[in-house]
Amino acid sequence: MKVSPKLFKKYDIRGKALGDDALLTREAARWIGQAFATYLQQVENIKQVVVGRDNRLTSFDLQQAVMAGLRASGCDVIDLGMVATPIVYWHAIHYGNCGGVMVTGSHLPPDQNGFKLCIGGQSLYGESIQVLYKLIENGRLYSGDGKLSVDHGVYSRYIHDLTGRIPPSRPLKVVIDAGNGVAGVFAPKLFEGWGHQIVGRLYLEPDGNYPNHQPNPQEEANMRDLGAKVREVGADVGIAFDGDADRMGAVDEHGEMIAADRLLALLAVDMLKRHPGAALVADVLSSQVLFDTVKAAGGLAFMAASGHSLVKEAMRDKSALLGGEMSGHIFLAEDYFGFDDGFFAAGRLLQFLAESDQTLSELNAALPTLYSTPEYRPKCADEHKQAVIDSVAAKLQEYGEVETVDGFRLSLPTGWGILRASNTEPVLSLRFEGQTEADALAIRGLFEKALAEYGITLTS
Repeated sequence: MKVSPKLFKKYDIRGKALGDDALLTREAARWIGQAFATYLQQVENIKQVVVGRDNRLTSFDLQQAVMAGLRASGCDVIDLGMVATPIVYWHAIHYGNCGGVMVTGSHLPPDQNGFKLCIGGQSLYGESIQVLYKLIENGRLYSGDGKLSVDHGVYSRYIHDLTGRIPPSRPLKVVIDAGNGVAGVFAPKLFEGWGHQIVGRLYLEPDGNYPNHQPNPQEEANMRDLGAKVREVGADVGIAFDGDADRMGAVDEHGEMIAADRLLALLAVDMLKRHPGAALVADVLSSQVLFDTVKAAGGLAFMAASGHSLVKEAMRDKSALLGGEMSGHIFLAEDYFGFDDGFFAAGRLLQFLAESDQTLSELNAALPTLYSTPEYRPKCADEHKQAVIDSVAAKLQEYGEVETVDGFRLSLPTGWGILRASNTEPVLSLRFEGQTEADALAIRGLFEKALAEYGITLTS
């Protein structure tokens, strides 16, 4: 077996990289490059690929290996160097919707790494990723001698484009937390180009050891330093990014974290002022507040399965101008390309706040408030997930309305609960929301009782 099938996930290719017991070796990366190049030529008639990497300690070696594989199957490769994931998407679009590879482990621990693959701004996922494994397994790979070139204008062209898409406005005092990921290279220049004042800079230096905290802005613990700095310097807002900057998070002027679906609701209200009646797509983990807010503002709200590729697909199907997930991915199709770009999402949020006469906490407080639990992620082997979900659904479907767009979502007059399979880890994903805390916990209790049969318990 040249490459382990365990590397090939629903939305990307990833696993433990290079060290002892690693599945993602240099050899595996080369085979993956050859398979992607074969797929691009065979299925899409594409022979050009842009390749970037994050700052993880293993990313440079993996990038060299995957580029060697791409070239060995006849594709010409453009090396973008160390960049953010949205910059790979952006360049893939601007090079004529060519192929794209981003070497990144996103927010995962430092020993993990992987590849996000795209054609233009559209991610490869699902069966298309499994096709790559089958090409390797069957040895049906193209051969050739692709060229290698380096794009030295990566930074300036992207910065220039995004700066021009959001006009300068009232300057805000902003703190940035890059989490020692790649965002620190790009965010300050962008924020200043949009006319804002950076009054605090946290962990902007890329460091693949992530010595301060994991670069995941949806974990409250990772936002504590940002909140403290905002309070210390009297900033208007704090913005944090994940490791490869396709996700962002925010804290208000009091240093309080705002949930991703509430940020999305604010962006939706802002967008609908310019595009009355426009559509939004959000994943099944998102608060009912988001869907109700969009409808109250005159927009159309649609629910999609969780997963950045699935939300983007639903956006195209519904011609939506905005989309998002509870994980912090925000997809912008208004004057943009519809992919998840943490920088552009942050720019839109800053623009909205700058044009308002209210603080971010006041804007957030104006949204309806329900009680939402954290997302629970109990362990469950991949091969058992569907059986557990089916069993719980059979036990609970009589209690309310059922939605099965992704797992099992149960809606009651007092709130809702969802049980779904994570597509990225051997865990289940659950979340509950109610009119009150008691309502949410009562719904959680229904699910807990049904899961107890499998020895699965929920912890926050």
